[in-house]
Amino acid sequence: MVHLELRNIKKFYGSKKILDGISLGAKRGDMILIEGPSGIGKTTLLNIITGIDLPDEGDVIIDDKNIVTMNEDQRAKYRLMKIGIVFQQSNLIEDLNVEENIALPLKLAGKKWKDRVDELLRYLNLEHVRHQFPNSLSGGEQQRVAIARAIANKPEILVADEPTSNLDDENTEKIVEMFRDINRTMNTTIVIASHDPRMESLNAKRYVLKEGKLYER
Repeated sequence: MVHLELRNIKKFYGSKKILDGISLGAKRGDMILIEGPSGIGKTTLLNIITGIDLPDEGDVIIDDKNIVTMNEDQRAKYRLMKIGIVFQQSNLIEDLNVEENIALPLKLAGKKWKDRVDELLRYLNLEHVRHQFPNSLSGGEQQRVAIARAIANKPEILVADEPTSNLDDENTEKIVEMFRDINRTMNTTIVIASHDPRMESLNAKRYVLKEGKLYER
């Protein structure tokens, strides 16, 4: 059964066509890697998958629900419960410590948060930085906190935009292994956009975005 489906996605910026009729289907638990150089439209495609942005044409179907037809509030609530997002920059809230950053989506969803945050801190080896603020963390720690926040609500889909572009080889290897483990143990559908060749070790289904079209490797 198809879990995530893109149907003929088109996106224009002015007269420039960024995405030109992209279609893609993913089953629950698939791992997908979308490759291509910076500026080619990968972030735009991820933003459409998550409902942050809307296509000019086409549909985004998740579990038989078309998020394109939802209003902004409906998409935000759907995203909170169903979709986790890891941005290129960690986008952590500087005024919140690690624990508070991870707890935020749980609190927004009206869930009890303490046990889940404790679980994630142990899982991602972040217990020692629980009360630290983002500006005191290393790049690798910041990205692990961002991943913890993204999976706090146990999303069915995890989307990551260039998650290793600012990391060294050691931290990249850790992040790659985390994605593998999340995919394997939680059966989470994962879509990653990256031009980092080190991400190829994921053994994901690979696609390349070129001139607005998506091609399978």
